[in-house]
Parts: sequence; structure tokens; C-alpha cells
Amino acid sequence: MKQTESQYQKHYNIFQNIGYYFRYYRQSIPAFLWLSLVEIVFGAVSPLFGIYLPKLAVDLATKGVTWQRMWLTLGVFGGLCLCVRVAATASDSGKYFLYNTRRNELLAKVFLKTLRVPYRNVEEGETKDLYWKAMGIINQGDWSAIHKITYGTINIIRNVISFLLYSTVLSFLHPLVAALLILLALVQYVISLRKIKYMEKFRTETAELDKKKSYVLYSAMGNQAAAKDIRIFGMKRWLSREKDLLLDRSRKLEQKKSRADYFFWQAGSLLNLGRDIFAYGYLLSQVLAGVVGPGEFVLYFGAITGFSGFVGSIMDSLAELRSGSLETNYYRTYMELPEEDRETGKRHISELTQPVSIEFKDVSFSYDKAAEKKIFDHFNLKINAGEKLALVGVNGAGKTTLVKLLTGMYEPDEGSILINGVDRKEFPREELYRLFSAVFQEPFILPVTVAENLTFEVDYDSDKAWDALERAGLAGKFREKGVKLDTFFDKDIDENGIELSGGEQQRFLLARALYKDAPILVLDEPTAALDPIAESEVYDNYARYSDNKTAVFISHRLASTRFSDRIVLLGEGGILEEGSHQELMKRQGAYAEMFEVQSRYYAKDKLEKEVF
Repeated sequence: MKQTESQYQKHYNIFQNIGYYFRYYRQSIPAFLWLSLVEIVFGAVSPLFGIYLPKLAVDLATKGVTWQRMWLTLGVFGGLCLCVRVAATASDSGKYFLYNTRRNELLAKVFLKTLRVPYRNVEEGETKDLYWKAMGIINQGDWSAIHKITYGTINIIRNVISFLLYSTVLSFLHPLVAALLILLALVQYVISLRKIKYMEKFRTETAELDKKKSYVLYSAMGNQAAAKDIRIFGMKRWLSREKDLLLDRSRKLEQKKSRADYFFWQAGSLLNLGRDIFAYGYLLSQVLAGVVGPGEFVLYFGAITGFSGFVGSIMDSLAELRSGSLETNYYRTYMELPEEDRETGKRHISELTQPVSIEFKDVSFSYDKAAEKKIFDHFNLKINAGEKLALVGVNGAGKTTLVKLLTGMYEPDEGSILINGVDRKEFPREELYRLFSAVFQEPFILPVTVAENLTFEVDYDSDKAWDALERAGLAGKFREKGVKLDTFFDKDIDENGIELSGGEQQRFLLARALYKDAPILVLDEPTAALDPIAESEVYDNYARYSDNKTAVFISHRLASTRFSDRIVLLGEGGILEEGSHQELMKRQGAYAEMFEVQSRYYAKDKLEKEVF
């Protein structure tokens, strides 16, 4: 294997990728390999029966045998031919069924791999791009990489065996004839190989155009959510122009490919025509000379013409193998990305007294370790047990990054994060995640049932689920609308599915956090899309149910931090200011300035009355 310095570009040759998939079959679907072997054997022999059947019929007709004997002989031989073909076809259908039923398993492997890759890497553009490439090459049915390599390999082996069997038939002719036919087959092979290499030059340009066409025609022009922007900003003419340019480029590229394909097709056709003329001429001369009988004429001519079909099929399969191997490199590269250590420690969260304390001790972090400026530089922060802490700061100050460090999504470059004075690395990853009920900026609600979205459990507690919905202020509305725990979200899955408003979604996420009932509550600007009144109601609910829990709140609206025990203003890789709202306002520092700027958008007296 040749590998570049980047972990995102690994290169395996065709034989390594063939071995990769067939090892998978041996471990997961051994019956697939046995069926493939049956198909190869019977599929290779079947064409041989096909050229002997006409010979047998001509021999019987020219030798003057009785009708009974002729039909009996043809019946027996034809039945044998039929059995061979049925065995080949049945084994092909059987392995196709086995393969198709397991293809989803490979898709699941890609998805589950994503859950094991360090979250910091998952957010990188290269990892995301590689993920979609890996998913795409598996999720393309009969055009997927695994299909190309599997069936390409089987077809090549079968056609090579058939080619060799036909060669044994032709060996009874003059050795020079057999040599010439093999030479012509090699010339056809070279032509086909040149075609494959030439057509591969268009691969990158075709993929780029397909990606742009997909975006313009489907993501932009076919997206209902974009319809308002297209109309308001007069984008129709611009999009139409982009569409026309892309289609024109695509048309010109297809014309170039078609001309090349036509040239190679004509070259192959001329070669086949020359071979057939030679075959007819030579065989007819042998018939006239009494060397070859009528039956042998049919047999040899069928064998000669069959050469072309086998070579063409082998070349098509080679093209599939080359394409599938290049695509498989993406899949294997993704599956071999480094994984996070999920068993870093042996401690259990049941050992922790609650509520828990959290301490960032001399923590440094940067998305680019080579960068001079860090997001956090020897950062220190102690969150006391049961404390409600608000994190504020301008965009880019590191609020969300701090939450990802806190929850274990990121690992610090330096320093440590302590839970009740214990380094969190002493807890296995799954144990660490059990400490947190987190609500992030983007609502994550799947098109599944209310219960599944709320609990993410198979055997859930329905009483506990309704209690969580009740405390979040949704139970009454759900009962009024006839919504049950087995009701689906999203009308795309079920026409009776429910759709929630922005505020209701936040209440549902609160219910999810209440159901989990974890020791630490984390809110990462979950109300960014809500108006101040709706946001205030949501935060009131979170505050009400965060008693006896350690809570960390992030909000870009400073007025929403009123219920916090302490406010921390982040910036310049550390803490700029901290204290209660009143303390920070008296200090007349950066926090007070930010608050005053935001206050100008509201009636000052009314805001202070309602909030403070």
C-alpha cells in the first residue's frame, strides 16, 4: 500500500481491494463465496455447451439419423445445457440477494465509525467530505464500489476460463490460426485498455460538473425552503444562467466523450469484421478441401466469434474494477481513520457525590495546534457544585468550544478537566456522557415517535416520559391535539405526524433533558432563534428544574443570564470578567458596555423592571 502523509488519502491497488471485500464475504456471508464459485464454474462452461449444440444438430442432420434418435440426442444435450444455465443463473441470483441484504450493513458501519472518530475530527471539512464519499460509493446500488469490484472480479474469472476453453477448441485448427486469433484478441485488449485510460481523463471534470448540477438543479432550484429568497432577491435569472452554463459544459463534455467512445467502438468493430472475414474465408476453404465438416464449421466459427465477446466482457469488468478500486480507497480510508479511546479509565460516575463540581485546570486549546493564537491559553475556571454559571462573550470568544471541552467532545491540548477533583480521563467515554443533559443551538428532533425522540430508549418509562413533558409545559398541548407517545414527528414520515413551533421545540428539548435527569445541565444558546419573551420563558423553565444540578448556560442575550449565580465573560483566550450581574455592572467594564449596547434595543426602564 502506498500512502501519502495525509490520513485522508490512502491508496490500495486493485488486488488489495479485491482481497478486502472477499475477506468481508468470508467472515460475514460465506455462502456468497460458494455461490460465486458455482456461478463461475457453470457460467464458464455454459457458452461451450452453446457452441456444441449447433454442431451436434448439424451433424445429426447431415448424417441421416432417424428423427427419434435426433430428438432424443438433442433433448438430452439441450436438457444438460438448460441445467447448466439454470445453475449459473440461480447461483447468480442467490448471491445477488445475499449481497444486497448486507449492503446496508456496510452503510451502518460507516455511520457507526463516525461515532467512534474523535468529534474534533468529525467537524473538519476533510472528514465530512470523506464521510459522504464513503457513504455514496456504498449507497449506489449496482453502481456502488463493492458491486463493481465483486462482480467485476467474478466476471473476469468466468470469462478467462471461457476464453481458455474456447482456445482448446480452436487448438484443433492450424496453430497459426489460433496464434492469429489470440493476437487479434490482444489487439482488442489494447484498444479497450486505451479506451478505459482515455475515458478516465474525464472522471474529475464529470464529477465536478455532476456536483454543481446537483446543487443548482436540486439543492437550489428544487429546494422549497429557498423559494422565498429566489423570488425576493430576483435570483431566477441568475440561477437560469448558471443552469444553462452548467448544462452547456456538460453537453460539450458528453459530446467529447461520445466522439471518443465512437472512435474506439469503430476501431473494435473493424477489428471484429476483419476477424470474421478471415474466419469465414479460412473455414470455408477447409470445408471445400474436405478437412472440416459442416458441424465443425459451425463449432469453430462460434468459437472464433466468441473470442471477441469474452475479451470485451473482460475489458468492461477491468474498467469496473479500476473505478471500484479508486472509490473503495475512500471507503477504506474513512474506515481506517483514528478512533478516540473510549475506555480511557475505569471509574464510574456512581462514585461521584452530587451535585458535581467542574474545574478547568491550566487548559490550552486550539483548532490548529500550529497556530500562535489559541482559543484558550492556560485557562482556569472552577464551577462549584450546584452552581448556575452563565458564559457570555462576543462571537469567537470560545463559548461553544468551552462547552465541547466540558462535555468531552474535545480533548484539551494541555491541562486537565476535573470532575469533583477527579481527572475526567479516568472515566470511560460513555460514562462521561452520562453526566450531561445538553441542549445545543440546532434542535435535533428525528422523524420518529415522540417517545423515541424523548427517551432514545427501547424500553422507556411512559410515566416518567409524560412527567417530563408535563414539567416542560407540553403535556397539556399534546393531549389537546391527541398526540401520544407513539405519535410520529414530521409529516414526511406519517401524514398524521406533528410539527412543533420554535418555542415548542425548545420545550421538547427541555423535556428530553428532564427525562435523562443527568447531574450537569448544559445549554449552548438553544434559544438563539427565539424572540426575547419566548427565550425568557424557556430559560425560566430550565432554571426551575436545574435545582440540585450544576448548570452551564450560554446566551448571546445578556438579559437571559439573570438567574445565574455567576457570569463569566470570555475573550482573548481566557476570562475577561466574572461575577454577578450587579457586580459586573458596577465595575463598568466590558460586560457593562456590552449590556448597555444591547439595552438600546429595548425600553430601558421596562427591561430593568422585567429582568431585574
